[in-house]
Amino acid sequence: MMNNIEQINDFEIRYNLIIPNHYKEFLQIKNGISFNGGAILYSLDELKQMNDDLQVQKFQPDCIAIGDDGGGLVFLMKQEVDAKEVFCVDVSDYDIESAFCRLDNFTEWYENGCDICVNVSKEYKSSQIGDIFLIRTPKNGVADLVKIKKYFNLDIPMAQLLSLSKELPSKLISDISYAKAVKLMERVGQTDIFQFHENSH
Repeated sequence: MMNNIEQINDFEIRYNLIIPNHYKEFLQIKNGISFNGGAILYSLDELKQMNDDLQVQKFQPDCIAIGDDGGGLVFLMKQEVDAKEVFCVDVSDYDIESAFCRLDNFTEWYENGCDICVNVSKEYKSSQIGDIFLIRTPKNGVADLVKIKKYFNLDIPMAQLLSLSKELPSKLISDISYAKAVKLMERVGQTDIFQFHENSH
């Protein structure tokens, strides 16, 4: 369901957040979208939850997370009415000054399929080693957990996997390359329920 401007304005007042006009226009047309490459732009319902989960306001209070690449990057925008720049930052470091890449115009980037950062990040991350976490409940419940157990080759009982899925985020695989992690996440068909965390060096 699309958002009208009143809903978006109410959201800003309720949570004391500023959503840039460029993103407001997107929310009125799309209200969230996921791309084949694993990137996702959050819906209005997801904005608050994801910003809380990612602790963006704690570490970068002047910004708001508008999406992520399904891997190690989060997309931030400044909490300014006229902001249009998107900062792709590492999930372990929200410093926009050292952003992995910057995009000048959110609307142009979105209309081009959010490709720039996703493709760059996959090249950049392909050799990185890290862990796969389950961060959202799978849409089809146990049926998806069976798929995850099979594709990820998890050596744990289903009951244990079920309980892990209720205590999010839960680590599923340790020390896997990003390239391999992406393939596994894509095989399950719901890349947005996982997150790849790069190991710190």
